[in-house]
Amino acid sequence: MLFAVLSGFILALFTPFLQRIAGNKTGWLLAILPLSLTVYFASFIPSLGQGEVIYQQWQWLPGMDINLSFMLDGLSLLFTLLISFIGIFIFIYAGSYLKGHQSIARFFVIMLAFMASMLGLVLSDNLISLFVFWELTSITSYLLIGFDHEDESARRSALQGLFVTVGGGLALMAGLIMLATAGGSYQISELLSASDSLLESPLAVGMIICILLGTFTKSAQFPFHFWLPNAMAAPTPVSAYLHSAT
Repeated sequence: MLFAVLSGFILALFTPFLQRIAGNKTGWLLAILPLSLTVYFASFIPSLGQGEVIYQQWQWLPGMDINLSFMLDGLSLLFTLLISFIGIFIFIYAGSYLKGHQSIARFFVIMLAFMASMLGLVLSDNLISLFVFWELTSITSYLLIGFDHEDESARRSALQGLFVTVGGGLALMAGLIMLATAGGSYQISELLSASDSLLESPLAVGMIICILLGTFTKSAQFPFHFWLPNAMAAPTPVSAYLHSAT
């Protein structure tokens, strides 16, 4: 699963070179990655259908109990399939929509990083890595909304979305730290088995409020809904991906 998440970032590094070679066919070539990811994650359907949960872990900062750990269960599988399957058509569509655009390679780089960030977010089994991927989606969303950076309204809309979501992200970070403190672990799978004790913690109310603030700002729920219509300043393929997979 680690390579599945990192593959988007890796391919993004080679996209400018690929754009120079493939030209208008780049969108079709890049769509091979989300297609491959769809097939890869779909291969887990039989085992997950039997109740199996798949864990993978790589040490990142072991002294702080921070690992690149991933958990694939039925819920995360649903979201990975949404992200990868919809991504196939987004990349194909974007290749035609931005055909001839001087910055199309930059667009594809950011879109690949955005897709990879979403995959990392829904698969993370560690609160710190979840937060890192959460903020990466905010940064890449900002770059996509402000893609037409010469347009003042696009820049303004991008900054508005960034301030709201990153501000909510700071609240989320506080909530996740309280969650880890109350549960004694940064591993989500371990915290899920200790839900009763978490609710009895004196940190429970503050933890829930902070996490809700983070999720409400990211998903543009009232009263933080105002940034989302302005995000339509992004090119149409961005809006299509933001409002379907995200």
